[in-house]
Amino acid sequence: MENLRKANEESHRVIVESLREALYRLLVTKDIRDIRVVDLIRLAGVSRGAFYKSYYLVTDVLEEDIRTITEDVGAAMGADIALNWRVILRTVYRHRGKIPLLLKAGMGMEMLDQINRSIEAVDDEEQALRVMAWNGIVFNCIRYWAARGFADDPDELADRMAAITTPLFDEEPQ
Repeated sequence: MENLRKANEESHRVIVESLREALYRLLVTKDIRDIRVVDLIRLAGVSRGAFYKSYYLVTDVLEEDIRTITEDVGAAMGADIALNWRVILRTVYRHRGKIPLLLKAGMGMEMLDQINRSIEAVDDEEQALRVMAWNGIVFNCIRYWAARGFADDPDELADRMAAITTPLFDEEPQ
């Protein structure tokens, strides 16, 4: 029975990965609104039932990647703003193939919502506002960088962003 469970889990993982890869391939040439389930399953080589076993909408396929990217970015948050920027931008750079396609698919607000989940852990209202402001800056930096095709070196951009944001966040509010 344990072997059957493992085989089912592996089969599910392969199906999900096939759907994800197929969707990203379609997003290169199509708008998300023009991608139908039939297009996706045909390219992925899976059945309609396999799709609906895991997903409801085509965009649902992208949500796990959004969670992964934003969790990676969130894990970089610490007290040192310059180090935060370096870790965040290096992390984003590793995902540079997916981020422009996620934004093109209209998933930007889902990305920001995931980033903003860090606010839930903050009890102090003033600190929550600071975290919200920081998250907005991080998200918009990612959007800006993606729009430029990730042309900037991550460490150079991190230095520039640290110079801009350190005066905003490195001191306690008055």
